[in-house]
Amino acid sequence: MLQPPQMDLLSEFLSSIRLSGSIFFRAEFGAPWALSSPDSAQLAQALLPAARQMVLFHAIQAGECWVELEGRPQQPLSAGDVVLFPFGHAHSMGAGGAQKIESIAMLFPGPPPWTTPPRIAYGGEGETTQIVCGFLHVDKALFNPLLSSLPPLLVVKPDASHCGSMVRSSIEFLSRELDNGSPGSHSVLGRLTELLFVEVLRQHMAQLKTSELGWLAALKDDGIRRSLELIHAEPAEPWSVEELAKRAGMSRSGFAARFNELLGEAPGQYLTRWRIQLASQRLRDTDESIASVAAKVGYGSESAFSRAFKREAGRGPADFRKALQKG
Repeated sequence: MLQPPQMDLLSEFLSSIRLSGSIFFRAEFGAPWALSSPDSAQLAQALLPAARQMVLFHAIQAGECWVELEGRPQQPLSAGDVVLFPFGHAHSMGAGGAQKIESIAMLFPGPPPWTTPPRIAYGGEGETTQIVCGFLHVDKALFNPLLSSLPPLLVVKPDASHCGSMVRSSIEFLSRELDNGSPGSHSVLGRLTELLFVEVLRQHMAQLKTSELGWLAALKDDGIRRSLELIHAEPAEPWSVEELAKRAGMSRSGFAARFNELLGEAPGQYLTRWRIQLASQRLRDTDESIASVAAKVGYGSESAFSRAFKREAGRGPADFRKALQKG
């Protein structure tokens, strides 16, 4: 029997969603202080009008503070922590018992974009909290099981592991590069931001409990991970639940139940949605015919592919490509 291919699924998936990162600003806030940030849709209008999806993050360089999403309890943060907002929700942060929450927009040195990330200061004369704030532009995919499985607020507290060490190192490198401002700094800051995002995901994955659900949790389940490796390595194969279960070393019923528990959908539905995601990338990035794209993602006929694509994307492949070309 053929052995499942060895695949770094996280790297393979991240390479398919076109990450591009940047630093927004860095801040020094003296207690007491409390500030609110708008959601990513409002930020995108000023920072990156063409952005389809923005992931926001704050890296705490020094001091302590709290972070809060509306309707959720405050979470404490300390130096070395990274807080991630996968869907760019509006949020508040503060320290020292401030009586009023102000909008952070009032502190910006004029409207963005700025030539360099500004340093902003605010608050009282108490303990200082230093924060680096950034964002990642992510292509808005038809199917993104990684981001969709993350919570709206993700706090990573680096531990003593290799991943934790890399998170701390990434924050230190960001700080040094921001201070140096050397030629090529913009490019370096972008790459460091992307690296920090990956390390945060790895640290989060390492800290997941066995009861956790979602795509990253599925990568820690040997049988389900093997089935995902097969689907991602050979998406055009006519994978059946029976064959995937056999390759995963599980019974059919046990495999189907565990897959659905972790990923929230049946193996066949996951396969279909991944195929359509790959097809959407080909429609965007190549001038291949629709028939060729259909064949490469596992459809024997263009009509069957078009029906499946329309169910997932809301429009047929030809209309989808035209909409992309119009921008």
